[in-house]
Amino acid sequence: MKSFTPTIPADLSQAVAAAATARARGQRVAFAGGGSDLFGLMKDRVATPDVLIYLKNIKALDGVTAGRSGTRIGGQITLTALSKHDAIRRQYRVLAEAAETVATPQIRNVATLAGNVCQRPWCWYFRNGFPCLKNGGNSCFSAAGENEFHAIFGGGPSYIVHPSDTAPALVALDASFRISGPSGERTVPASQFFALPTVDAARENVLSDDEVLAEMTLPPAAPGTRSGYHKVMDREVWTHAIVSAAVVLQIDSGVCKSARIVLGGVAPVPWRLLAAEQMLAGQRITPELAAKAGEKAIEGARPLQKNRYKVPMTQALVARAVQEVAKG
Repeated sequence: MKSFTPTIPADLSQAVAAAATARARGQRVAFAGGGSDLFGLMKDRVATPDVLIYLKNIKALDGVTAGRSGTRIGGQITLTALSKHDAIRRQYRVLAEAAETVATPQIRNVATLAGNVCQRPWCWYFRNGFPCLKNGGNSCFSAAGENEFHAIFGGGPSYIVHPSDTAPALVALDASFRISGPSGERTVPASQFFALPTVDAARENVLSDDEVLAEMTLPPAAPGTRSGYHKVMDREVWTHAIVSAAVVLQIDSGVCKSARIVLGGVAPVPWRLLAAEQMLAGQRITPELAAKAGEKAIEGARPLQKNRYKVPMTQALVARAVQEVAKG
């Protein structure tokens, strides 16, 4: 691991100022909450910051605050605290369920919501320092190499999948993200925070190197809202989704008034299924309709040589998730 200088700011403004100062000196900067992802990247010398800014002491960023305009969640809340928060479980169950599926209890006790959303891809070429697109190279080795866990939607020129469990849930809940940086604060819809490789193959989101994902805001849950998170893994714990589905339905008198379905593990960004959502809106959700939504979910899939199994898996998962969430 490359040596670095630690900085422990007392508040968000100090953290942003420390990053700006370091970058003005030509130094690389990284922000750390729980650090469970970053320290692994540093150990493998994929990430080599000169200055490491710790955010865990900023208590204003680790709580949940409910108001008329919605519920604000600090980016430094741990995944354990998020998954067990009573108000989150009652009103935004899909997010609580997503948080409680991440890794192991030990990891969830230190890992933060912002860190989970902003974690880097787990492609083995990237993590092992190959000169791929993510590491500044000119090609994605997974396109013709080991790609059984890679993208079936939205791939090219990089075929990574976004590894976050909480990201699909936040997009499904229509969250907004508050970002802080040297130029001030800005708010970005969760659906616009993540970036496809066609925008910049080296990045997964719109954050600049000197910006912090400070807070997420969830709009008030509409009456009759039901939600859930379903995830398929290749082993029970300490792994990422092969396919996951965050489903949010608004049900009134047995009829689906609106639907939001977002996939994880299958694309470089949380992948929203607009056509399947439109199919469900205004309908009573039966097993037959849920099955048709699963069929609609895989339209446009472009699997690679070794990940074709993800297509029927995605179809089945969406059908099951829609049906179970509709039942409440």
